[in-house]
Amino acid sequence: MKQLIHYIQESYENEMLKLSGEDKETLIKLDDEYGELMLIARYETVVREISNKEEEFEKFKKSYIENHEIYYPVIKYRELQYEKYDLKNRAEKLVHKFSNFNCFLSKYYIENLNGVLSKITYLENLDNDDYVYDVAEKLNNFDEALLDKAKKIIHDEPFHFKHGYMYDRTITADEAADTIREKLKQLGYDWRIIMREDMLPRMGVNPEKTFRIKPSAKFSKIDIESLIVHEIKAHVAKRYNGYQLGLFLFVFGLTGKNMFDEGLAIWNTFNMLDTQKPNAMFNIAISYLVCYYCCKYDFCDAFDKIKELVKNSDYSDFAIFSQMMRSKRSTIRTDRRGYWSGDIDYFRGYMAVNEMTTEEREKILKYNVGKMQFFELPTIEKFFDINKLEPISSTRLNKILKKYTPK
Repeated sequence: MKQLIHYIQESYENEMLKLSGEDKETLIKLDDEYGELMLIARYETVVREISNKEEEFEKFKKSYIENHEIYYPVIKYRELQYEKYDLKNRAEKLVHKFSNFNCFLSKYYIENLNGVLSKITYLENLDNDDYVYDVAEKLNNFDEALLDKAKKIIHDEPFHFKHGYMYDRTITADEAADTIREKLKQLGYDWRIIMREDMLPRMGVNPEKTFRIKPSAKFSKIDIESLIVHEIKAHVAKRYNGYQLGLFLFVFGLTGKNMFDEGLAIWNTFNMLDTQKPNAMFNIAISYLVCYYCCKYDFCDAFDKIKELVKNSDYSDFAIFSQMMRSKRSTIRTDRRGYWSGDIDYFRGYMAVNEMTTEEREKILKYNVGKMQFFELPTIEKFFDINKLEPISSTRLNKILKKYTPK
């Protein structure tokens, strides 16, 4: 009897997940529209580069560090052009379309699109001092046990400026690009390498199949080895798998995917390298704590808290300031409490991924899910087993890139 009930339930679930030929066509059409909007949102609703960090540090140093006069740094950045692309209106219309499309995956599209709309609402209210930025909700993202672990790491493994680590960076960006290009080719990843000087990091992976490198950057041998396991075998691999699944939804990832995305990349660096980069654990722990203090205190008080925390290490005032500005680059307003949520994902993501089995890590690598969808993976897997979508073709990607090409 139990077997019969199980068979009936499974048959019913399969029927609910199965798409007709017409529904498949609708899904691909809507997914292409979604892919274009998410690409625009990635570059036009998030501050990706800060152009005046050094200049603002000198002002902060003179005003606050030396004279104890409150100063909130100003973040200068490339103008965000989401309005030019009518992103808000288009995202709202696409939410409506998915709300009326009977597909198991529709809820995931809607969650991500609503996240974009929330970001736009924030940006529209940057100069509105009456706008309520939900700091309490942001603080709920922190775990007391993880905060304690991060503080213990800072205490037990203080940052030390290691001469050999910093000064053996003799590999040029062009030489690094050649190595990365060869590794991408070897793994079958058709990512293009682009040189961009106005980047914050030295290297970064993007969903439109580009691998960006800062041309003035220099790398060490361990930098390159780390970038291969972190950037290529985690970030590129996840997006490649999304292309293979056939939906931009999984290229960009589901809500909260950044936690497992960064967590897996960090896990790779701790488990796939013969030699560890110095200060690696310190760096992810301080990132988590900086976000916490930036959310709990104003910029000046947060700076003091962090400085006290790292007093036994070589972590400089400029390093603290830089990490804080990075944490503020999505909230933009340094006079408001808050942080860029992506920076807490390195530490909490690693801690979560480190507890997973090999099979679980392989599944999040394939499906690019967040914590909320982790336990729905069996149904997600079944959806793809039943519907067997074609991988995203170059034609589909190029159609999007013709409409919007990242700056």
